[in-house]
Amino acid sequence: MTNETEMTDFEVIEFYNARGESERVFDQMNNDFHWKKMPFSFLEQNTVFLILTAICRNMFQFLTDYISKKVDFIKPNFRLKKVIYRFMVVPSKWIKRARQEVLKLFTNKQYHLLL
Repeated sequence: MTNETEMTDFEVIEFYNARGESERVFDQMNNDFHWKKMPFSFLEQNTVFLILTAICRNMFQFLTDYISKKVDFIKPNFRLKKVIYRFMVVPSKWIKRARQEVLKLFTNKQYHLLL
């Protein structure tokens, strides 16, 4: 319900959906990038922290979108912790073979599709 009389019904729905999207972004920033508790005592330092973590979130979103197009075990809407546990945490071992060091990944996931 709204008292907005200038917008059409469809424009009001789009407006509130955009508001919900921004709330979801703030939820991600609070929980995944630690915006809940500021790390510094001074406003200038916290402002830099907020800007840098917002840049990190944008880079994370870009990389997640890119990787999800290449492999099927990552989806573009995954949160940070899910990407870490599904994509980055992989048991591995360096093996010396034929005078070379080869990284052996102990997984069935197809990481070679990213190359």
